[in-house]
Amino acid sequence: MTARRRLFWASAWLAIVLVAIKAYYLGTPAAPTPRAILDYARDLTAVSFVDVVGAAALWVCGTVALRAAKDRPRAVGAVTAAVIAAGAVSSLYALASVFFFNVFGGFLTYPLLALVGDVHMLRSSVAAQVSPATVVALAATPLVYAALLAATLRLVPGGYGGSWRAHAAVFVLFVVWVIAGQQSYARDWTTRRDRQVAANAEWVFVSSWWQAITGDGGVRMAGAFGDVDLADFQPPPYHLAPRGRRAATRRPPNVILIVLESVAARWTTLNHGAYDSTPHLAAEAAHGLVADNFYAHIGRSSNSLGSILLSTFPKLDFRDLTDEYPRLPGTSLATVLHDRGYRTAFLTPSDLDWADWRGFLDHRGFDQVMDHHRLPCATLLSSWGMEDRCVVDGMIQLVEQDPARPFFMMAWTQQTHHPYEPTPGVPLIDFVPAAVTDAYDLNRYLNVLHETDGHLARLFEAVRRAGLEQDTLIVVTGDHGQAFGEPHDSYMQGRTVYEEDVNVPLLIWYPRLYRSAMRSATISSHVDLAPTIADIAGFPAAPDWQGRSLLDPAHPPRAYFYVAEDHFTLAVREGNWKYIFDLREGTEELYDLTRDPTEQHDLAAAQPERCTRLRQRLTAWTDANRRRYDAISPQ
Repeated sequence: MTARRRLFWASAWLAIVLVAIKAYYLGTPAAPTPRAILDYARDLTAVSFVDVVGAAALWVCGTVALRAAKDRPRAVGAVTAAVIAAGAVSSLYALASVFFFNVFGGFLTYPLLALVGDVHMLRSSVAAQVSPATVVALAATPLVYAALLAATLRLVPGGYGGSWRAHAAVFVLFVVWVIAGQQSYARDWTTRRDRQVAANAEWVFVSSWWQAITGDGGVRMAGAFGDVDLADFQPPPYHLAPRGRRAATRRPPNVILIVLESVAARWTTLNHGAYDSTPHLAAEAAHGLVADNFYAHIGRSSNSLGSILLSTFPKLDFRDLTDEYPRLPGTSLATVLHDRGYRTAFLTPSDLDWADWRGFLDHRGFDQVMDHHRLPCATLLSSWGMEDRCVVDGMIQLVEQDPARPFFMMAWTQQTHHPYEPTPGVPLIDFVPAAVTDAYDLNRYLNVLHETDGHLARLFEAVRRAGLEQDTLIVVTGDHGQAFGEPHDSYMQGRTVYEEDVNVPLLIWYPRLYRSAMRSATISSHVDLAPTIADIAGFPAAPDWQGRSLLDPAHPPRAYFYVAEDHFTLAVREGNWKYIFDLREGTEELYDLTRDPTEQHDLAAAQPERCTRLRQRLTAWTDANRRRYDAISPQ
């Protein structure tokens, strides 16, 4: 009886603590009015009823274990101790998960934990959200849980759980809470961007772990599609004469490929953004081509690296491509240029040990691979790496080393990564009005983007100073977007397939070819970048590249992208239409980006035939992707 009583109150207090943690996430009611308090109570039941069910499940499991233990005192003691310990750990984990959710927009999953060796690089992003009060709360939560349980066992009389009336009251409260929570969630939360906070953090982790060990984690979609739908994912059966060869009058051009970390087209001056964050790049566009409809496939840098360098679609699963497939077969853009006599280098002010980038870049055609350990700087700006000044300094040194020999440099910046750490001593510009949802972070982000833009201006000047402006192709793009709460309730990266997460800038600067500013409306993506560069530089595309030059008039008017966090969302843009399909919820969205560029008016219900056709294209993508990666063994 004593053991059963301990189990009952351990589970009851766990449910209460978990509800309190979700109340912390929600904050306080909007106003001290009956209506606001009622709405708050509905929201609280919606985001916590699964946690209450989880606490009840712990009680059921403990009760079953007690029955199995029978009259063996040691076994009974072990069961009660295990349940109480599980309650204390769960309360701590739940609070830590809510903090994690606030930082990354989702609970901790097994794929994220698989990067535990790279946790040192996450320090700055986590520390930016952690205050002394946070640390105290994390330390105190399991202690408070244990103290409440001990006090209840000491002060509440009766059998296990108290009188039968108390028992009945707890059961009724449980049923009412769960039913009210289900109804409130179905009515008010299914369309909210943060609806995943209603899940149980422990279950999210366990289910992601189970999914990872029992399958390949890939995505499947049922449905028919035609052979024509597979053409978008196969290397082109034709090879046009490269444009650069027709335009070239001198040696093959130098190629500089710059990938801006976490930069969405929406936040740049290049793409007519609301903020003058990249004035130097905008000025350089006078001798280049700006693509307005260029896309990343996913909000994950590692997968973007594979797509950009190898012109391949990343695997549709939860893992980082570079970590899962460090020896992924494919022809690297660096290899194509190295085999033609280019000196080649990869530079980043970050750490290449992240997700095994170092292993992935090995044997990809780079003469030199340099991260913050080898660049001409000494101090880390954050746990993610040095300021972007350092990588530009390294690039300028390489430009000046041997200007007579063609070179290919690929550089990956980092300063625009969360927590958007400005360089000490650089005054901040007030880009963002206070009324903007996430004004503080967005203003820091725009300031560091402005810094990076200023450093890139030095690179363009170094190219001119060396007399190489007619012999150098400079390509600037973003690895994925970044969200700041507007126009959708999403933050940071990789949580949605809306434009702020997937539409990235693309500037192709080549004065030899572009005498004046040009713009392209071609819908293209990261897999198209290597073929485009080869096309302009005057080389044929590698036969295994899945992308197509965006200068090819036969380029299909489509781009594909996805979310893979604790669920899958797939999307395709075709012409002015963007179609989104959530595999977990079974819901779809359709937007006309010409008339609705901020994706506020869902037209899926009004366009069922168009949705069906675009869903077929996504089904073809999942089929082609699965067959490609089924033939490759992870290394």
